[in-house]
Amino acid sequence: MTQTTERALPDRPRLGRASRPVPVGPGLTAAVWAAGAGLIALAVPVLLAWATDSRSGSGAAAALRSAGQLWVLAHGGSLAVRGGNLGLTPLGLVALPLLLLGRAGAHAARSTTPRDLRTDLVLTATIGTPYAVLVAVVAAAAASTDVRPAPVQALLAGLLVGLLGAGFGVARGTGRWRGLFATAPTRLRVVGVATSAALALLLGAGALLAGGALAAHLGRAGQLARASDPGLIGGFALLALGLVLVPNLAVWGASWWAGPGFAVGAGTAVGPFGTTLGAVPALPVLAALPAGSPPTWLAALALVVPVAAGAVAGLLVARRAGVLDAALVGPTAGLAVLILAWLSGGPAGGSRLTAVGPSPWRVGLAVAVEVGVAATVVAAVVVRRRGR
Repeated sequence: MTQTTERALPDRPRLGRASRPVPVGPGLTAAVWAAGAGLIALAVPVLLAWATDSRSGSGAAAALRSAGQLWVLAHGGSLAVRGGNLGLTPLGLVALPLLLLGRAGAHAARSTTPRDLRTDLVLTATIGTPYAVLVAVVAAAAASTDVRPAPVQALLAGLLVGLLGAGFGVARGTGRWRGLFATAPTRLRVVGVATSAALALLLGAGALLAGGALAAHLGRAGQLARASDPGLIGGFALLALGLVLVPNLAVWGASWWAGPGFAVGAGTAVGPFGTTLGAVPALPVLAALPAGSPPTWLAALALVVPVAAGAVAGLLVARRAGVLDAALVGPTAGLAVLILAWLSGGPAGGSRLTAVGPSPWRVGLAVAVEVGVAATVVAAVVVRRRGR
């Protein structure tokens, strides 16, 4: 009697849904859709302005190149112009690619159903990387004799915007961001909420300052708008330019409240303790700039805004954390304002306009000290009273 022995074959690894790679097709489709929608959204008004401007001697190809240059600028890219460089990004314009990428990322996440954080990151990369390549291609194609975008810088800026927008969309599409926030340490959540509140108060006060100053000089803004004789479409273009610059002005206003202020060209300064201005561009939105130094009482009141923002943050921290956690609000708020100040400024041409906007490190340091000290003191008082 013979006995046969069956050799056990090794089990083959089963490829479950969690280990299945994320397909590249949905990410590439999302990147192409977001880029195409953004280009169309900017090309339509540019072509409309070109078609209705009887004074324009350029062709449709030049108008399309202008739309491409504007699209590159919306991602934080720079444009080399005659006599200088244009690197001042309207922050309101950056919202367009971010919103489109967020929507595309959410749709791609719902269609591919990634199972974990790793696949979320892979899907984000499959959207952000080809999107950055498209931005660089448009930058190269939009070059003209007078305006030349930098393709390498456009690639890096497009990659940053693409990853941020797509990552937010993927997280929203999967709903995983709620779980990440819920599982974060309590101290981290408390400091994050308090920092967000301080930033909201500071930027809100900056927006109110800019809006109030523009309202006070509304007649001057109208004179600047009529001086260039823009026509109906040109008037809408000036209005659109003012609207996309509103976030920049809010950051500049917050820098004014913090103390360092901002510049509108080399050798200029606009702040609560003094104003030095020269010739500035004839933009209606810049009519809000003060004609001279502010009164002493307003300069003394300026520092109350960041201190009040820090006090509110200290109250929020003291409810669920300690004094040491309140001390972290200042550096985190200062770092956030430093980044915003850096994003809101840049060169706006040649000659004197090589430096426009606040000094990032000065504003960041001022906010870190003012908000941090106020938050720590208020939290210490609240914790001590609670202990009694």
